[in-house]
Amino acid sequence: MRNKLSFSIGLFGLLLLFGFQNLTAQSPLILGGYNVKTDENKEVCVQIYGRAFEQVLSMQYSLKWDTKILKYKGVKSFALPNLTAQNFGTQDVQKGILTFAWYDPKLQGINRTDGTALYEICFEAVGSPGTNTHIKFVNEPTVIEVSKAPGILIDLQTEGGKVEVLR
Repeated sequence: MRNKLSFSIGLFGLLLLFGFQNLTAQSPLILGGYNVKTDENKEVCVQIYGRAFEQVLSMQYSLKWDTKILKYKGVKSFALPNLTAQNFGTQDVQKGILTFAWYDPKLQGINRTDGTALYEICFEAVGSPGTNTHIKFVNEPTVIEVSKAPGILIDLQTEGGKVEVLR
């Protein structure tokens, strides 16, 4: 809890430093997860991708899934500067919630080509064959917030992924 609060305060400080600006003309950042299919009791990783990823300075949110279908195993394949496993809060993964917070350490904003995988979240498929769950971007416990250089808050549009356990 202390780390989440510290990051949120730090993120708010960055926004104060760069100044809040009008959001009306800004395109949203689009984040999603690619849909995947897997066999029961196998490990499966979902790539989290971005579109319209232009001058992104910071972002935070939570991811949610059904724990009757997926058991959290870890995160990997980081494709943003200074993004590591420490950017993810795992204290509630047994409840199907993973929190995320990241910012560009150079405070310049990062660009990525549409569809680029930013990281992967890995699970064990514990659901019965024929079941599925969506990986949803949610506003709780970590509030969804995205900014782009120079400190402009923008909306987040999500395209959550789906994991299906094959019959």
